Amino acid sequence: MNLKCNISNTDDPLKQIQECIEIINKIDEAELKNGEILNLDFSDVEWILPCSALLLSNKIIEACKIMDIEISPPKAKGVHDYLVRIGFPLGCCSEGNTFLPINHFNNKDNVNEQVLKISGHIEDKIDKNFGFSINYLLAELSDNIEQHSQFTQASIMTQYYSDKKYIDVGIFDNGITIPTLFEKKGLKFSDDCDAIKKAIEGVSTKEEQGRGFGLKTSKNLVLEGLNGEMYIISKKGALILNPKNKEKSQELMKKALKGTLIYMQFSAPKKGLNIIKYVE
Repeated sequence: MNLKCNISNTDDPLKQIQECIEIINKIDEAELKNGEILNLDFSDVEWILPCSALLLSNKIIEACKIMDIEISPPKAKGVHDYLVRIGFPLGCCSEGNTFLPINHFNNKDNVNEQVLKISGHIEDKIDKNFGFSINYLLAELSDNIEQHSQFTQASIMTQYYSDKKYIDVGIFDNGITIPTLFEKKGLKFSDDCDAIKKAIEGVSTKEEQGRGFGLKTSKNLVLEGLNGEMYIISKKGALILNPKNKEKSQELMKKALKGTLIYMQFSAPKKGLNIIKYVE
């Protein structure tokens, strides 16, 4: 069975993310005959963002447990070589000079410990002015996954563009989503975007109070400290935050994301960043 994977040649993360959600749902809906192989055809893909590679690789490694999958790689050499370098789709142990490849974790791993090992390799790859900001973000967001998501598969990667001193960080889990967690805890919200906003505001889903600040402090650090953008997609909610406080939210028009993606883009600070004033 051949599944054409269409991804637009665009730098708009939300557009590519929605296209990836369509592909993910088609993988879920694939009905294979005895001995049939699912071929994921990426041959016409001319551009893929790190967030898209992360989402699709997470789904592929999960689907490989129950079906045989082959991949037709992009014909565009640049895209093909990039995907090989970052370990798409099954992840990679080797590191590049300016990136940490896709790393996958399952629910038997201690995600916090694994991310701590990975983040220790970041400092010598990026501009020193980032300080401990990337390590903090990865630790804080992986802690959210460990404690809240009930995931079976989680994935992270970072990509640093040294000539532009610009970085992408993506972290995804296939767990129960922010809106579903709010439902289980009896917390009221109007739609999936509203649930994400409440999580950003620091509404805690824990039994003990005062511990709902993981997303809030991460947002403060990305927007105020790093002058960057933050995309949070969970179920049918998509929230885009930028440093000018021009918050944009929308409900995904078609399929829901079965999990939560946090994707961050920012440039290196002009001088060394002290993260303390952004962390509550």
